[in-house]
Amino acid sequence: MAYFLHRIIFIALVLAIAVPSSLGWSWTPGTAWGKPEIAKYLKEVCSNTNKTKECWYFIKPQLNRFDGALILELAPIARGLVQEKAHEINDKIDRLYNGSKNENMKNKYLSCSQNYNDAIAYLQLVKISYEKRDYDNILIQIDDAAQELECCSHQFTENSFDPAHVRNRNNEFRIYLEFLKAITNSWVWESRID
Repeated sequence: MAYFLHRIIFIALVLAIAVPSSLGWSWTPGTAWGKPEIAKYLKEVCSNTNKTKECWYFIKPQLNRFDGALILELAPIARGLVQEKAHEINDKIDRLYNGSKNENMKNKYLSCSQNYNDAIAYLQLVKISYEKRDYDNILIQIDDAAQELECCSHQFTENSFDPAHVRNRNNEFRIYLEFLKAITNSWVWESRID
């Protein structure tokens, strides 16, 4: 039993040293990073999404939000950014609902608005899970938010009438969620080392 525990601890220490340095960045607990280090790290996070270039396109203008943050603060900051984006898109959808005269479009907008409200609620649960370091539920909650997005996406398929380009907003939010999932995977790993 003791041999097994020693072996696991040894493997964990080797991984803790080898994995971060193999990704091209170094991490010292309690050290704040400047813009160059954060940009490099966030670009690496974007490379772990399905849409690397699009992710970096959306995240790069937000670098000031992360400036001076400790590494373990980056994922919670990213969650706040993603939640703000969800609110922004939901506000646009609400305005479309209020301005539409077409009952079919109003129903689609209402359904999507409800989906975004639910996604925002899941992102709030992610915040609580970050605070509690509830590693097992964080990624599930992000996936639940993504599932709400998929429900909205079904309202605006390729061939459906979409004068306000809600489909494009959904694709944008999907990239933000992928970014959040990628940075959270990194955060979970780093939190367990800390």
